[in-house]
Amino acid sequence: MTRSHVLSFLCGGLAALALASATRLGAQSSSHVYELRTYSATPGKLDALEARFRDQTDKIFKRHNLNAIGYWVPQDNKNNLFIYIVEHKNKEDATKNWAAFQADPEWKKVRAESEAGGPLTTKPPESIYMNPVDFSRMK
Repeated sequence: MTRSHVLSFLCGGLAALALASATRLGAQSSSHVYELRTYSATPGKLDALEARFRDQTDKIFKRHNLNAIGYWVPQDNKNNLFIYIVEHKNKEDATKNWAAFQADPEWKKVRAESEAGGPLTTKPPESIYMNPVDFSRMK
């Protein structure tokens, strides 16, 4: 699966979420920025990575204003990818909020415990910051 396949998949998912989000939250400020994050899970550890996000990480995100709007795995997940999108007020807030998250003692404990048997990912996450275009429903 190529990067373009993953991005196409996510754009479709983002469009669907945009409609739901726009209905639920009203019009979004044009200053919002969206961050696409892709993790490459260590073979055999994708379920553990998903569980960590589901059971712990997402709750810690909320404490640090990291608004995850969705989590995905590709249908044909040959590369063990785990993907999510975070909504930020702006890139400066994103930087500040990620720093606070990384310094959070509970996060440090959760990460250490979940990786006691080895790392859950093979490399650092890939991150792409995205701005909605003028005709986007997420704007």
